[in-house]
Amino acid sequence: MAANTSPIFPLAPVVGIATLTTATAITSRANITGTTGLVQLTPESTNGKRIDSIAVKGKATTVASNIFIWIYNGTTSFLFDEIDAPAVTAGNTTDSTLVQKTYLSLVLPPTYQLFISETVQTDVNVFALGGDY
Repeated sequence: MAANTSPIFPLAPVVGIATLTTATAITSRANITGTTGLVQLTPESTNGKRIDSIAVKGKATTVASNIFIWIYNGTTSFLFDEIDAPAVTAGNTTDSTLVQKTYLSLVLPPTYQLFISETVQTDVNVFALGGDY
């Protein structure tokens, strides 16, 4: 399907979802060859995609952790951003963690993907919200 071009805007909504339940043990911010230790957040797309926001939602009680957002170009993963997930004791009267970041210019070319990792084991879902061109 051809991309919208005049003006360009996303053609199909994207909701990338990934679950982190065990520490990926990646604490270095150095580039990574490949995606070893990372969890896929968004798949490839034919015409590229725009990501408007990424949200981290605790599934229960969480410990403080950094969620790393990586851009993978097919060969190397590059650290793009970090989201701090706070420690929260969730219960019947206390919400679990929810942290959301908004992006104005996170546009991925065709075949690029987003991956995530965490520095400390915590049980969260991560959502990428946007659209495919």
